[in-house]
Amino acid sequence: MTSSYSWNNLDDAAKPRAKRLLCLQATFLVLSLLVLIFTIVIFPIVFLDLVNQQVALTNGTLSFEQWLAPTPAIFKIVTVYNITNPAEVEVGGKPKVEALGPYYFREYRERVRVEEVYDQELWFGEKKWYEFDYNTTNKGNNGSSKLLDPVKDIFTTINLAYVGVAFNLTYSGTPAEIFGAVAAAMKEHEVSLFMNRSVNDVVFGYKDKFLTDLKIFMPTLSDTVQIVYNMSEKDIHTTSKILNGRKNVSDLGQYTQWQGYTKLPYWSTPDAAVINGTEGLFFAPNLDKTKPITTFVDDLFRANPMVYVDEEVVMGMNTYKYEIPQYVMMNATNNPLNKGFYSYGPDGMMNLTAAVMAPVFVSKPSFLDSEPWLQEEVEGLPPANKTTMDTNLWVEPITGALVKAKKQLQANVMIENYPKFPDLKNLRSTPRYIPMSKIIETGGMDDELVGTFKSKVFKPRDAFTIGLWVVFAVFILVGVAMGVLHYRHVSRNQKDGSLLIPDEGSKVSGAGSKASNVYGST
Repeated sequence: MTSSYSWNNLDDAAKPRAKRLLCLQATFLVLSLLVLIFTIVIFPIVFLDLVNQQVALTNGTLSFEQWLAPTPAIFKIVTVYNITNPAEVEVGGKPKVEALGPYYFREYRERVRVEEVYDQELWFGEKKWYEFDYNTTNKGNNGSSKLLDPVKDIFTTINLAYVGVAFNLTYSGTPAEIFGAVAAAMKEHEVSLFMNRSVNDVVFGYKDKFLTDLKIFMPTLSDTVQIVYNMSEKDIHTTSKILNGRKNVSDLGQYTQWQGYTKLPYWSTPDAAVINGTEGLFFAPNLDKTKPITTFVDDLFRANPMVYVDEEVVMGMNTYKYEIPQYVMMNATNNPLNKGFYSYGPDGMMNLTAAVMAPVFVSKPSFLDSEPWLQEEVEGLPPANKTTMDTNLWVEPITGALVKAKKQLQANVMIENYPKFPDLKNLRSTPRYIPMSKIIETGGMDDELVGTFKSKVFKPRDAFTIGLWVVFAVFILVGVAMGVLHYRHVSRNQKDGSLLIPDEGSKVSGAGSKASNVYGST
């Protein structure tokens, strides 16, 4: 006899059990749907809220501990350029340089006098110092039998103090009597276009006697010569301020004051002078690929945007890779927004003259992404290579934590003809940019910090997510099982004795005969 599933044809005694099975099936399917919605929609929101709490710079969070005193090694890797043909350069010839280094300096940071103000801002001072890493520097002897020592190693480079004075006096309309004092000081200290200095002097700065004498006539003049600003201060007594992200996580780590300044005094427009960005250890969580991140770079006295370029796995974690966009390095002709930074030189150069009071221009190593003629003007630099010479950050996008950093810059001195200075008047009238040093800063997480980071952030998330999927699967299976039981129960308890699922060993004798009920009577 042909039969079909029919509730109306169900034996009355079997209906209560069928209803219970149907209710159980519906219950477990609804529960599985709720678990699915929670897993896909609600849990990510809850997790991000927990992340926002954990990344805030407040006592007890991993972010705060690392901000107070970063544990992974940060290195400044310094290469200086020795000028091998100073006599030719002095009469307008092309400079020839040879690299000396690299020298590895371990950086240490410590925040001091930390205060939380208004539950949203951290006020602090900073101690920062460097130690020369002899073993790393001389590992394998860099292919040479000579051991490197930044105190003992002397090289020939541009006399930045002299060129700075010449530049400032030439373009400032200085009274004639000052030139007389400069000439006298030059004679006394035997000042010329070139100087022989130790690597240590160039890296950490030195007191220049020529500048000290000139301070009598030029009181605002600093007599300390330094190429990289933040490698010259060991104990910074001024106060900086950042937002801790407690009230608005999108403001996490953003500077509101840097070393006593609320506006940078070096630049000429409000947009250029604004202080913003983080120091690069962390950014706001839940990064958006379409939006730039901003770092405040104290080496450059300015904030720099960085844009997303790729996704990469670093130390077992998915990261967003960022780089400096081309428009940041353009001159003011090609990007008018850079007028505030006095970017009137060639593309690919940042003009730091206003900040360091000397014609120092920063580029990427080997003038990468700069105008091609810049590298052609110097002999001895390696070819520009974007893969190995660019500045990049690798950031974990959910938490905004920095995983790896490689910041690279080259400090160049601009020289040109200065008719009022005897040994500068034979230089060519068009500017020439001579490399003085290359500095690479590396940092990020080490293996221990990655392990801690994963155990506190991702392992609990993954375990909870797996648990939710297991619960979802169990509920689905139970729901399906209830459906099967319901179907079998109904099929065996039809009033007309028909079987949707024949019972093994039973026989249907004819119309009106009852099928055996494997579940018994209910």
